[in-house]
Amino acid sequence: MIRQGFRHWGWDFFFYGSFIISIFLKLYLFAAFSNTVFAQNGLPFFLKASIIKLFNEGSITGFYAGLTLISIGALLVLSFWTLFLKQSKRWISLLILNVVLTFIIVGDLIYYRYFNDLLSMTVLSQANQVGAISGSILDLFQMKDLVFVIDLLVLIPLVILVIKRGNGDLKARAVTRGALGLATLIIGYLFITSPINEYTKKYGSALFSSNWYNMALYSQTGLLGFHGFDIYRYVNESVFQQKKISAKESKEIENWFGDHQSEMNKETPLFGVAKDKNVIMIQLEAFQNFVINQKINGEEITPNINKLINDSMYFPNFSLQTGQGRTSDAEFLANASLHPLYSGSVYVRYPSNTYDSLPGILKQNGYETAAFHAYKKSFWNRYIMYDNYGFDHFFGEGDFKDGEIAGWTLGDKPFMQQSVDELMKMKKPFYGFMVALTSHHPYNIQSKFRTLDVGEYEGSIVGDYLHSVHYVDEAVGMLVDRLQKENLWDDTVLLLYGDHDYGVDNNDAMMKIAGEDNTPYNIEKTFHEVPLVIHLPNDEGKGIYERTGGQLDLAPTILHALGIPFKDRYMMGGNMLEDKNQLVVQRDLSFTNGEFTYKSSVDGFFDKGTCFDGKTGKITDITLCKPAYDQARKELNISDKVIFSNELERLMKKE
Repeated sequence: MIRQGFRHWGWDFFFYGSFIISIFLKLYLFAAFSNTVFAQNGLPFFLKASIIKLFNEGSITGFYAGLTLISIGALLVLSFWTLFLKQSKRWISLLILNVVLTFIIVGDLIYYRYFNDLLSMTVLSQANQVGAISGSILDLFQMKDLVFVIDLLVLIPLVILVIKRGNGDLKARAVTRGALGLATLIIGYLFITSPINEYTKKYGSALFSSNWYNMALYSQTGLLGFHGFDIYRYVNESVFQQKKISAKESKEIENWFGDHQSEMNKETPLFGVAKDKNVIMIQLEAFQNFVINQKINGEEITPNINKLINDSMYFPNFSLQTGQGRTSDAEFLANASLHPLYSGSVYVRYPSNTYDSLPGILKQNGYETAAFHAYKKSFWNRYIMYDNYGFDHFFGEGDFKDGEIAGWTLGDKPFMQQSVDELMKMKKPFYGFMVALTSHHPYNIQSKFRTLDVGEYEGSIVGDYLHSVHYVDEAVGMLVDRLQKENLWDDTVLLLYGDHDYGVDNNDAMMKIAGEDNTPYNIEKTFHEVPLVIHLPNDEGKGIYERTGGQLDLAPTILHALGIPFKDRYMMGGNMLEDKNQLVVQRDLSFTNGEFTYKSSVDGFFDKGTCFDGKTGKITDITLCKPAYDQARKELNISDKVIFSNELERLMKKE
């Protein structure tokens, strides 16, 4: 009888132990596959250093480093309740929990490979977006990811077999199960809270109260801890609506915009150069700057944009500023001139807020406004957001005639041509905002459009990308020809910019195509740069402008060219027509301002980041980046508070 009891308990220890070990190893593999930090210098070194510290100093704080202890604690807290169950039910519950956590870990890994971020509740609430990008998701899955399900292939049949043989019938007393479960919960809780308390004692709780980047949270809480905090944060914000701001914070926001409005009222020689002219702004999908003015096998990758640059204003140091919302974030930056959120998309989370948007302002100044996107109107909640912006018309899927399919939907060539058809029906001046789509990840453009000789990159995702952007460049060339033919060219401001990075982890290829040395500074700079080309009527201001700027600056720049005063405008961007560098802030608190470029660390500590000299590209004294870092952090904080509290509704009513 005793031997049988030990055998039953042996299966208990085996299944519970295998659950803890299996998920722990999967968390470790997530870090290894995503190249994020799990334990400094590797897991074996972490264990060795921690044990040495324990015996030499009598301190367990060595175990607080990295994500080992906190990850084990999270697993104990997540699974303690199974110990309250009877044996067979406990094994089945652990198996189900294993499957669920494996699904989350693999989902995080695939998401990270494209977005360099983790799945959050706000992203999952936008799950209806996933079907449309299933091609990208499948392309991001790698064969080595199958390692995450190997344990399940063994455990599932084993659990079934053991239960069928009657080895799951041991009924330990409820008090025994309760004591084990409670002890597991307490140990897990201590494993989680000890490292966090150590962190907050040293650095404060700012990371948890005003998170600017999910990966910074992950670096302190681990993957499971991040998701636990994210659920708490999501419920807090969306159910209990606790993201309110104080009167002091409200006044701080008002003062910030007052100072910014005064700064932006400065006139330049180009102020009003395009007064009462039409505006066409085109957002090019995943279009990065490293392909501009470059050749591959002697052939220009973007010959039409290169030609356009000769008669336009070209900004080679222009940067993306998008977050998890990717394309929708770029639209938000360009039209509302506020920063994207640290988690999810403004388009989905706050579509009904009040925004001082470019289409709304132009509409107030006599413009007819229209947005164009050849996909579902509900995707990224555009049909609600565009109406809120003040667009008079939104042309989406179903509004365009049949045409060539390039990529996953109507190609950019017929898309741009049909958009011009609609603009020509409108009263002048008009504002047309086009969101192109052909060069969308995974860049599987049809073979008949693969006309560029990409040489060594043929058959790779880099080669596919080059084929896609070459097609988009042809679409831009056709658009320019059409505007000239219709006598719209000198009556229109044409603005082209890229929306976000191309999501390919191949720095060697990127730098080779860009013709730049493969250095940390050049990689950081090149990966964030997207093209910005502004053609003003009569080729006004044409030339190359080396000043820095970002997507946040687009709407204020257009308003300046049109001669619309910035007074009483609630936009955070600067004026690219002013002869100075703009501070360009990324969502993860990296930034550039021409003088310095700062790359933030994944754990969010300023002094663990890297400060580059903007002129030499060499790493320099970190303290030189501190003033701009503080400014960047304040800017993100102001933008978040404005969005969370819908503060612009109050401010704009005062005018």
